[in-house]
Amino acid sequence: MLRVLTLNIAHGVPTSPIPLPFLLPRRRLLEHLDRMAGLLAERRADVVALQEVDRAGLFSGAVDPLERLAHRAGYAHVLHGPHLHWPGVCARGTALLSLRPLHEPAWNSFEADRAVDKGYVVAAVEDAGRWLDVVSVHLDSVSGRCRQRQVARLLHALSGRPARPRLVLGDLNAPGSHPGEAPAQLIQALALHAPDVEGGLATYPASRPAQRLDWILAPRELRFHAQRTLPEPVSDHLAVEAELEWLG
Repeated sequence: MLRVLTLNIAHGVPTSPIPLPFLLPRRRLLEHLDRMAGLLAERRADVVALQEVDRAGLFSGAVDPLERLAHRAGYAHVLHGPHLHWPGVCARGTALLSLRPLHEPAWNSFEADRAVDKGYVVAAVEDAGRWLDVVSVHLDSVSGRCRQRQVARLLHALSGRPARPRLVLGDLNAPGSHPGEAPAQLIQALALHAPDVEGGLATYPASRPAQRLDWILAPRELRFHAQRTLPEPVSDHLAVEAELEWLG
């Protein structure tokens, strides 16, 4: 069984409202990151996809949120893709945490398309003697057309990698499978699937979930044994977790 989890961590800060990390007392920021790490350690997913993830810099209050999460949750294998990178100021992006080695890592931003802090990371993971690419992606929150272009760029990048099943996790900022929207694009282009594509599993806002923005899209070679949102409000999004098993 392969357990995966996706979570938009909102820069690792408490919600309602989300303050800027560098305005928080260091102790409060570390305590909140440790709450997140506690959730990840408890769930012990094989691979975790994270969005809105910062590294050490002025924006993060000189704290490295990803390093702390990985260390406290017990993940030895870490991949970060900085989509908005100002040296010494901020390095914001998406990430993968894994209990297993991450092979052929790659990442890119969608900065040419207005949303300078959106993008993806991808790496190959071995499970039960089979290989699959795992993607953590964050798409634009405003424009459906912008998301379409971003998905097209992601698909182009994946087409240059070895042929293998793709597992796509992340904040797609799209609520359903309407034709042309991001989930439908990815499902069709990569032969993916998800339980209850229409409705169900609302993830945002965490305090009173009303929209399904966060997705786990699996290749047809993997069957969903279970999928759930986690009720712990460690971010402004709820985490989504799935247990998957290979067919055949």
